[in-house]
Amino acid sequence: MERFSSLSPTSKDRSLSFVKHPSIRIDINYRELLLHEIRYELRKMSALLLESLRAWWPETILSFGALGVLLLGAWVRPAGPSKATSNGGLFAAETSTTSTRLFWIASGVILVASGVALWFSPTSPDSETFFGLIICDPLSRVLRWIALATTALVILMVVDSREVVSHRRGEYVGLLLLIGLGLMLMAEANHLLMAYVAMELVSLSSYVLVGFLDQRRSAEAALKYLFFGALSSAVMLFGMSLLFGLTGQLGFPDILQALMRPVAGSGALMMVAVTFLLAGLAFKISMVPFHMWTPDAYEGAPVPVAAFLSVGPKAAGLALLLRVMTALGPRWPDLEPLILSLTIVTMTLGNLVAIVQTNVKRLLAYSTIAQVGYLLIGFSVNSNLGLQAILVYLVAYMFMNLGVFACAVAVVNDSGNESLEAFRGLAQRSPVLAFLCTLFLLSLAGIPPLLGFFGKFLLFGAAVESGQIVLAIAGVVNSAVALYYYINLVRLMYLLDPQQARPLHLKLPLRLAVVLCGVGTLWLGLFPNELVALLRGSSFISLF
Repeated sequence: MERFSSLSPTSKDRSLSFVKHPSIRIDINYRELLLHEIRYELRKMSALLLESLRAWWPETILSFGALGVLLLGAWVRPAGPSKATSNGGLFAAETSTTSTRLFWIASGVILVASGVALWFSPTSPDSETFFGLIICDPLSRVLRWIALATTALVILMVVDSREVVSHRRGEYVGLLLLIGLGLMLMAEANHLLMAYVAMELVSLSSYVLVGFLDQRRSAEAALKYLFFGALSSAVMLFGMSLLFGLTGQLGFPDILQALMRPVAGSGALMMVAVTFLLAGLAFKISMVPFHMWTPDAYEGAPVPVAAFLSVGPKAAGLALLLRVMTALGPRWPDLEPLILSLTIVTMTLGNLVAIVQTNVKRLLAYSTIAQVGYLLIGFSVNSNLGLQAILVYLVAYMFMNLGVFACAVAVVNDSGNESLEAFRGLAQRSPVLAFLCTLFLLSLAGIPPLLGFFGKFLLFGAAVESGQIVLAIAGVVNSAVALYYYINLVRLMYLLDPQQARPLHLKLPLRLAVVLCGVGTLWLGLFPNELVALLRGSSFISLF
């Protein structure tokens, strides 16, 4: 009774008696301890997020900038062709010009700001960046620079491209910036979920850009690309799910540690998981036999979009492939024969099929497949020299391949024709453009003293050093085969008469893109030591 009366105080001191009760005090102490732990974890999480943002400012600027350009394109939309009347046609043209300049200025500011942020971002590896989802190491820094440079050069091409109508330029540029963001995320992904999200960001934006032209072939190419891409994503997700089921991990460092245990790393099911995962990545880089989408997508896409797809996703996909294979290191002996065989088949098929092409975009698509085969030599040898050769050749490939596509933009703008015959007599109409185009083609073929030759020299040297003589021989033979269709384009430019006699003039942005690519190809080819010294410290893969 006394106990009951102690729990039934008057209304005046009811709250005080509840606090004095022992069980209530224990409950309050537990609640205070729990709140203290929650506040501690929130402070710790906030500090970690702020520290992660220091390394992730370039991507933050690029993401908000891309969304801003997309909104700007919906807000500042010039009058389309159907809205331009006889009285309002001049106003529509002025509005179109003003809005187009606004998009280019906005994209330029975004890329410059992102570049400045990347220059000052920390480079020391930190596996706790965003809770281990990404890693900011020297390798990812180099590949983020390649992604930014590729995006900038492609946007310079877009300025002078006549394939896309002006009232869609906002969406066009915004999607290009989103692809650039996805490429940077692919380069620094350290987790399977982050890798998948980054690849889908690139893929979904690419599907839209491939179908951007008001042409039936563009819609057909985008649909084929979407179907193949969805299939590859499903296969890759199935491989990821199997890998997670076998190891219980999604982070690359955790997967590597799990595979060190014989029970988790053995069995036919593990090989199925690894094979499905690599099949999805092989699709992204156009590796044979997952290359079928490449020529159709390039042919249906605007020329600058084809240029972007030929360089950006290949570099980022190869970087992601390197990280994934580092995490799957214990399975490398089982996969090595397959990778070696597919490397040779990729470069050989790309070069042989390119010989019979008459459309410049399809020719460059199969040339891209062959170039991926050369890059896979550095991946196949699985050595530090091979990784260094990959980085050097990626820089060379960015300059020389984007340079050829920039020349193709100029020719297609002038003639409205994508046939190789449109290059006839280009040396008479624009001697400087023909010279630079020849420079890029010879560099792709591996002719000294251009940067492409030095990159191939390092790749073949890495194969020889690792004892893969067959890979080196296959690379040399394929380079000789590729010389045929590259020289054929040079023959058209210099030895045949032009279809029209008027000079071909380039606007300033496209001229700047061609010159920058030409300077990079020639200057770095003549003086490659600075580039090699710059990349030497980045030629290792860190997961921790």
